[in-house]
Amino acid sequence: MDFTLSEEEKLIQSTAAQFVRKELLTREGDYLRQRELFLPPGDPPRRQLDANVRQTLTEIAQRLGLWTLELPESGAEPIGYLGRVLVYREFGRSILPFAPACAPALLAKTDFAKDLGAGKLSLALAFDQIHKTGTLDAISTRYRPGASGFSISNSEITIYNPSAELFLVPAREQGTHRIGLFLVRQNDDGVSIEDEVDLTNDAVMARLKVRELDVPESRLLGYEYEAGEILAAEQLRIAARCLGIGMRCLADSIEHARTRETFGRTLAQRQAIQWMLADLSLDLRSCTWLTMEAASRADQSLPFFDAAALAKKRAAAMAFGAADTAIQIHGGYGVCKEFPFEGFYREARMLRLLYGREAELNRAMGQSFLKVGVKR
Repeated sequence: MDFTLSEEEKLIQSTAAQFVRKELLTREGDYLRQRELFLPPGDPPRRQLDANVRQTLTEIAQRLGLWTLELPESGAEPIGYLGRVLVYREFGRSILPFAPACAPALLAKTDFAKDLGAGKLSLALAFDQIHKTGTLDAISTRYRPGASGFSISNSEITIYNPSAELFLVPAREQGTHRIGLFLVRQNDDGVSIEDEVDLTNDAVMARLKVRELDVPESRLLGYEYEAGEILAAEQLRIAARCLGIGMRCLADSIEHARTRETFGRTLAQRQAIQWMLADLSLDLRSCTWLTMEAASRADQSLPFFDAAALAKKRAAAMAFGAADTAIQIHGGYGVCKEFPFEGFYREARMLRLLYGREAELNRAMGQSFLKVGVKR
């Protein structure tokens, strides 16, 4: 498959790389120095990115066209899957908890598209039931047609951005089991956010509780294919971010190995270090190919759901190993909070659990291969 980038893709990649280098990497020092991993009971969390900094970064990203990649400005074409992978990969090189907004293209015709693009609203995916298997089979939330729309039955869903004003909730129709994809507002009657838990790198987990929620027909945004497309897009986003983590860990480890001397020799002269760097480089290249192939298939309107799941599975494991390698090569510095590697390590561990755990993805993809065969 030809991965030659178009001029537009080269431009968006260059723009994202400059943004990360100029705006994110330069702010890492302050962020890492003020972050505390263990806080006394009752202390406010200090891991969050400063609100003023986040607002500044959002405004710059909006001006550069890096904020809502799937919701372009009026008259512009949306950025394709490969272009988005290139952007997410660049953002993955920084430990700063800042990335383009979650705004799938199917929201373009809703009343919320403008505010999402302006950063006035944020969206989160309530795909908790899918995280274990990585497939739509696990959806257990139910809905049924109502007098003026649909009614979503009682459900508790784990979410990872409880501050969002909007949520995309997949559910199965009672009786037919047909999947519907609904837009739910945090201030809807019957919706509440409970049990917030502070996680790694500015991430927060909570429960979205729905109690017999009635929504109008306009809130039904799609069906099974649209839900599967968003799932695959999220798997590609994770894979691309993991590629960025791998790139950062490899580059910093090479630089440290070249300059760090022990017992009269640099680390780069030691065979064990050379092998570690070589293995990481090979893993990074193979994961890059898998991710680019899946994105290219999507852009060509070819089946890509299985390819996206495979890319996510391999890239997340690679990023976890990359962070571990960087920690080992940096020694004691690797686990210091002033360096990003311990944060990458914890983040990659969490990413391995999102939108399909490895054992479940192996099972699902194995069954798919046995059913339809592997195209050569």
